[in-house]
Amino acid sequence: FEFMTNKPVGQTFQLKDRVYKKAHTSTNFSNERIYGYVTEVVKEKNKIGRSFYYYWIQHEGTGKLSKHAQHRLAAAPLTPS
Repeated sequence: FEFMTNKPVGQTFQLKDRVYKKAHTSTNFSNERIYGYVTEVVKEKNKIGRSFYYYWIQHEGTGKLSKHAQHRLAAAPLTPS
């Protein structure tokens, strides 16, 4: 019997990547996707020393900045120019 180990996950997104925040599947609070561009990448460690990536996103349209965990984001296609 082998124990499953969590493999380290590296940084998924780069600065200026276009991403969207995935909607919460368990609630109907907001199904609206938030689109934006990565402005900063933050690597943080939890109490056991495991690294996690967070991203500051500048929202399209409003310019608002918000911080999101990597697992809550997905790559979005670039808008036609």
